[in-house]
Amino acid sequence: MPELPAWSNKVERGRILREIRSVLLEVWDPIGVRKYPQAQDEYDGYIGRIFALLLEQSSDDAILDYLFWAVKEHMGFEQAKREDMLPTVQALRNIRLPQPK
Repeated sequence: MPELPAWSNKVERGRILREIRSVLLEVWDPIGVRKYPQAQDEYDGYIGRIFALLLEQSSDDAILDYLFWAVKEHMGFEQAKREDMLPTVQALRNIRLPQPK
């Protein structure tokens, strides 16, 4: 898992990770697990890479490519379309990241 810059803290890191998880469950949710409490960790394996992409200030296309890869290649949804990932990218961009001091 990537580290936050030295000027940040564990509380901030935890908040960001929770917000990413929330976006994946509430906006992305390609397999429809949001309604099942026992499956709420289904997308946790993707959080670390998304966290890194956000911290690295990666382009929207880079985030879109990762989400599309996860759905199409990793999950096997051949009918997936890149544009279906746009709302998720927008929601991820709304997560407040720590600013350098």
